[in-house]
Amino acid sequence: MRALLILFLLVPLLAAQSFAHPHVFADVKVKVLFDANGFTGVENRWIYDEIYSAAMAASADSDGDGKFSAEEAKALQIAILGPLEKNNYYNYVQAGSAFLKESRVRNFKASLVKGKLVLDFVVDFSQPAKSDWTMLVVVVADPTNYIQMTSDMENAGVQSPESLEVEYFADALDGLSLFKAFRSEIEGLYLRYKKK
Repeated sequence: MRALLILFLLVPLLAAQSFAHPHVFADVKVKVLFDANGFTGVENRWIYDEIYSAAMAASADSDGDGKFSAEEAKALQIAILGPLEKNNYYNYVQAGSAFLKESRVRNFKASLVKGKLVLDFVVDFSQPAKSDWTMLVVVVADPTNYIQMTSDMENAGVQSPESLEVEYFADALDGLSLFKAFRSEIEGLYLRYKKK
C-alpha cells in the first residue's frame, strides 16, 4: 500500500518534468538574405523579456551606463550565442531531407531598448541558386522550449537581388519530419528561389 501511495505521488511529478516549460521569452524577427549566388543567411532580431533582460544587463553592463560597449557585447555574444553554436543558433534551414549547417555568425550587436535586451545578428549559410527551383524551410526556434521564441513569420522579410526569383509564405510545420520535435504552433517560412 505504501509503495502504491509513493508511486501515486511520484507519477504526476515525473510527468510534469517530462514536459519542458520556458524559462526565457523572446520575440523574434527574421529576414532571409540572398545575393546573386543564392541563399546566404538569416538576419535575426531577438527581443528578450524584462526579467531575463534585467539579469543579463546586470551581469554584462559592467559600467552601469545602460549601454553595451564592444567588450560587453562580446561577452554577451559568448554567453548567449556561444552554447547555441552546435544548434545553428536556433536557425534551422531545411533543404531537402537535411538541415543546412551555418558557416558563421556576423554583425552581432546587443542593446537595451525600453528595458529589454535586443540582440541583432546574421547567421550565414550557403545554398546556391540554380535555373530550377530550390526549396527551403526556415525556422527560428528553440526545440527544447527553454527559450520560448515567438517568431513572426507572417511578417518575415526577404532581401534578394533582381537576378533571382524568390517566392515565400509562412505556414505550420505539419508533416515535416525534421521538425517533429518542435511545438505545433511554430511556423516556418517556406521559400523557393531560382535564377531568372
